[in-house]
Amino acid sequence: MEDRESQAEKVNIYSYLTILVAYRRFIFLNLVGVCVIVALLSFLLPIWYRATTTALPPGSDAAFGLGVASSLLGAAPGFATSLSLPFMATPSDVVAAILKSRAVGEAVIKEEDLMEAYRTESMEKALHELSSRVKVTVTPEGLISISYEDRDRARAADVANRFMEQSDRIARETSASQAKSARIFIEQRLAQTQEELTLSEENLRRFQEENKTILLDDQMRASIEKAAELKAQMISSEIELNVLSETMSPTHPGIRSLRSKIDETKKQLEILERGKDEEDPEGKTVLDVPFSEVPSLSLKLARLIREVKIQEGVFELLTRQYEQYKIQETKDTPTLQVLDRAVPPERRARPKRALLVGLSGILSFFTSMAFVFGLEYFKALRLRNPEGFDRFIALLGVWRRDIEDLRKKLSFKQKKD
Repeated sequence: MEDRESQAEKVNIYSYLTILVAYRRFIFLNLVGVCVIVALLSFLLPIWYRATTTALPPGSDAAFGLGVASSLLGAAPGFATSLSLPFMATPSDVVAAILKSRAVGEAVIKEEDLMEAYRTESMEKALHELSSRVKVTVTPEGLISISYEDRDRARAADVANRFMEQSDRIARETSASQAKSARIFIEQRLAQTQEELTLSEENLRRFQEENKTILLDDQMRASIEKAAELKAQMISSEIELNVLSETMSPTHPGIRSLRSKIDETKKQLEILERGKDEEDPEGKTVLDVPFSEVPSLSLKLARLIREVKIQEGVFELLTRQYEQYKIQETKDTPTLQVLDRAVPPERRARPKRALLVGLSGILSFFTSMAFVFGLEYFKALRLRNPEGFDRFIALLGVWRRDIEDLRKKLSFKQKKD
């Protein structure tokens, strides 16, 4: 049984080889003809050039404000469908999102006069055409790469470089704008803190003049220092939260993290004020005596001293932040460091003639094989089963008549119109 199956398999392979040898000229001429035609047609296809520029990722200082830069960048149809960034997005990811934005796209189109090059008067169509030619990638090493294709090799390089320039401009403008808003807010808060500091110092001075004999022990002074430090941290976090709330949504992880930090600081302050929660076995406090257990006059003195230290701490923090935002507001250094500027490419990006000819040759070879095998099958069917072959031809005739009737109806309708 196995010998018969092996023999039948050998016969089939021999039959296939016989057919291929019999039609070898047809297959060869068909393959050569298709390759020649495709090669000739490839010379008629338009030549495209691709220029690429690469930039280093911005550092933490340069990336200031980029995490929310997408708030000013609207998406254009077909160009930047989504600019929502994950919380853990790297500076390179943010720059890539800016490069894909409508703001950058429109600026590049205007600077390079691409509406005329694309022969369109619609900005939306120009943005769509631009997006089809641009490719922005972030390498595993974090480098930002942008490629642009054009039939003009010089324009391909110019547009690629312009993308980097416009992205850097928008990043710097966004950073300066955010720094200005934060500086104005902190400036107002700093003036208010200075007034509160002056008032708290005056209240402490008056109290000490009226009650000269009141002294605080070392433990209470440590408690005051700790409470003042916590209160200053909480106020600083609240200011930071207000600054971020102007550019981020309430559900942003950064804002939620700040709120959690503020809530935790409030809990620690309550422990210092009232003491450890007896119902919470894990509750901890640095001090044994809370403010609530201090005698009346000592408690008042402690709170006055604490208020002065709080205002001093907040004033110091705000002054430091104020100076930082002033520097950031006037800072005009590039956020992107271009590693490789785009240059006019010497070689075309497409059409890839060798690839086209190779693929067409392979397709032609297998198509020719399928054709000759099918032709031999129908020849054998005609000899072995003439009735079945006639029925098959009749079915083809029905399809042929239906197609012919449809063609006549369409032709008649066109003439009538």
